[in-house]
Amino acid sequence: MKERRINSLGQIPTKILIVGIAIIILIVLVFVILKVVKKPPPPPPVEKKQEPVYETIVGNVKFKLVEAKDRGNKLLASESKNPEYIKEDLVTTDRFIEVTISAENIGKDNIPQNLWNMEELVDKEGRKFYSSPQFDQWVVRESKCGALLKPGFTPTPCTKIYEVANVATGLKVKVSVKTVGTQKGGEGLIDIGL
Repeated sequence: MKERRINSLGQIPTKILIVGIAIIILIVLVFVILKVVKKPPPPPPVEKKQEPVYETIVGNVKFKLVEAKDRGNKLLASESKNPEYIKEDLVTTDRFIEVTISAENIGKDNIPQNLWNMEELVDKEGRKFYSSPQFDQWVVRESKCGALLKPGFTPTPCTKIYEVANVATGLKVKVSVKTVGTQKGGEGLIDIGL
């Protein structure tokens, strides 16, 4: 007599269990292989160091840095334009910065008086430092800020002194041209190297 094998109900789930475990192992292997083969993320972008800007064009005016110097914390009365009238030194707790730019009309029409100017200094933190009319007594250069600019003429100098905090770095001077009629205006920044 032949012996008949009868599959018990317990044997079927064992086979299914083995197949299930094999499938799970296969899925885990595929997942691990995909993780290993996955290409690495691109490196973070390298910040390019921004080159200083020593000249800019706003409307039809070309502005250019001529000179910037740190004058220390004292403007001496003897170095003023009128030492016979200025008897006391002007002192600050921080420092005075003298900035000279030139402005040149690169357009075809005159740029009327008071349409352009050298405004405040701005540091890398966004702090603003202003000039004061009282500092004009120590501007010894010929300064014609806001003067009439004729096309093609020699650039016009503009000098101002600013009171600036000692912690200020990355200073830039803001220049501006007003929009009038067909004359385009706007603002620009020039590095002063201090």
